[in-house]
Amino acid sequence: MIIATAGHVDHGKTLLVKALTGVDTDRLPEEKKRGMTIDLGFAYLPMESNETIGFVDVPGHERFVHNMLAGVAGIDFALFIVAADDGPMPQTQEHLAILDLLGIRHGAVALTKIDRVAASRVQEVQNELAALFSRTSLADSAVFPVSAITGEGIEDLRAHLVSAAQSWRSKTTAGNFRLAIDRCFSVAGAGLIVTGTAVAGCVSAGDRVRVLQAGLDLRARTIHAQNAASQTGRAGQRCAINLSGSGLKGELIERGDWVVTGDVPAPVQKLDARLRVLKNELRPLAHWTPVHVHLGAADVTGRVAILQGAGIAPGSSGLVQLVLDRPIGALYGDGLIIRDQSAQRTIGGGRVIDIFPPVRGRAKPERLAFLEALDHDDTPSVFLSLLRGAQRGLNLTRFAHNRNLTAEEAARLFSNASTKFVETPEGALGFSLENWNRLKTTVIETLASLHRRAPNVIPNEARVLLETGLRLPKEAAATLVAEMVKEGAIVREPTGIRLRTHIAQLSPADTALWKQTEPLLSESLLRPPSIHDIAATLGKDVKSTESFLVRVSRLGLVVRVTENRFFLPRGLRRHGKFAEEVAAANGGVVTAGTLRDRAGLGRGLAIEVLEYFDRIKFTRRIGDQHHVLRPARTALGED
Repeated sequence: MIIATAGHVDHGKTLLVKALTGVDTDRLPEEKKRGMTIDLGFAYLPMESNETIGFVDVPGHERFVHNMLAGVAGIDFALFIVAADDGPMPQTQEHLAILDLLGIRHGAVALTKIDRVAASRVQEVQNELAALFSRTSLADSAVFPVSAITGEGIEDLRAHLVSAAQSWRSKTTAGNFRLAIDRCFSVAGAGLIVTGTAVAGCVSAGDRVRVLQAGLDLRARTIHAQNAASQTGRAGQRCAINLSGSGLKGELIERGDWVVTGDVPAPVQKLDARLRVLKNELRPLAHWTPVHVHLGAADVTGRVAILQGAGIAPGSSGLVQLVLDRPIGALYGDGLIIRDQSAQRTIGGGRVIDIFPPVRGRAKPERLAFLEALDHDDTPSVFLSLLRGAQRGLNLTRFAHNRNLTAEEAARLFSNASTKFVETPEGALGFSLENWNRLKTTVIETLASLHRRAPNVIPNEARVLLETGLRLPKEAAATLVAEMVKEGAIVREPTGIRLRTHIAQLSPADTALWKQTEPLLSESLLRPPSIHDIAATLGKDVKSTESFLVRVSRLGLVVRVTENRFFLPRGLRRHGKFAEEVAAANGGVVTAGTLRDRAGLGRGLAIEVLEYFDRIKFTRRIGDQHHVLRPARTALGED
């Protein structure tokens, strides 16, 4: 268990920790000289169970609240210190507000310096504290009158802390390891050491680790956990990690960075959060207010974008986007505090919801609904809820990263749901089977509507998808259509897609002309005649012949490959198979020369065919080579 002190300056925090543990946490010469805590101090109390309580002693002076905030990241228990002679003071109230905003629910109050006051004063301050704590997350904290000078009450307080630690449920080690760095220093003979509170996961000596903002890939050489050498460090422990690796320099690592394992996402400059404004604020928190944001051990400036309404009233909460001046490490559930631009007062606090806000539309109703659904701790339930509601798919990669799931945890979660997976450059998209089938129904209904409006046209795939209004990523759209073709729900033609039941009809005049034209194209299936040659054979002028072939192409009977040449679909499919055969023997690549030789074409016509294949994304040209991107039957349909 990790305990952080809290309270006003000169109320005896450091002296009390020394009385409890025997350790003087004031380690800096300036602290000794001035007689007050400036930076974080650390002490440990071993227990008979071989477990150890870790203490983080924080500064009480208002000038060092930023250091106090670095110390309370990831703590389990608050030891609140109030001097009996002074009673509650300004930093008493600010520290209490901070702990309440961070949702710290376990703690105790040490009423110090009771040797200086009468018993009636002790009771008076206890009454004040009961009122002060009553509407906070620490309302049930027991109060222990103590004196670090005489030792009165110290044993009772120590016994209470030990009892709380013994009954404390250790934090789960699920997720990737994350440690919020609050100190970095070098030790002769060992090298660079970073210390901090581990907030998730587990790390072992020898593991590969990454210092997130510094971008350093290193190794955890040795580990101290709760002030003792250990082979592992885990969530809920104070850890010191001896780092090693190439390019390691102490000046690259600073307080506020993170040591992580696994696929933890890079630092971000925008994140969506739920924020509660302190009720003692004089006015609502306005849109684009400049603030200091404290998250983990980091302190970074930025602005608050209000996502609901014009502002957040004192005592109320709302959804916000924090736009930061520099990137920081953050994930779902991380607690945060905001202070005013001059870092003089605490304004509010809350927790991170999503580190992947959209580029546009951050306050649209559907985005706000997504954040509301995401803002719950039961990951499996949240996943199923979001999956059902994501008509256009849920980005599974971002979901797993945002929730700090390991690869194994993510695979297990996703496999337990009936999910359709589609890979995209932005990550894997997941669709519930119900939504996936609903998309198919929408495509069928859209095709039916297009067939009714233009019965003699085979609509191209892009037109159909645009008409659906689905706005699917191209990878998802391609997978959807390919699956529907495979199932026989629709038919893919070189010019587009159609319902299997739909048969386009030519006019009587065009039907008669097609009966004369189709044999000409069939006889030269792989090298069809040009428009001019067809016109001459039919005794028609070139312009009317071209118009006729364009009308026929809308039904999918022919495909226009160049300005001067139309192919029968089965002829293009033959060329597609030739291209596949050549590419299979040449590392996935086909050229005009190799296609010419395989298909018996002239070089010019081979180039024209490959350029058409590039246009329909069957191939991609790189220099003189054309790389096959997908199966010919997917790009050109099947006979």
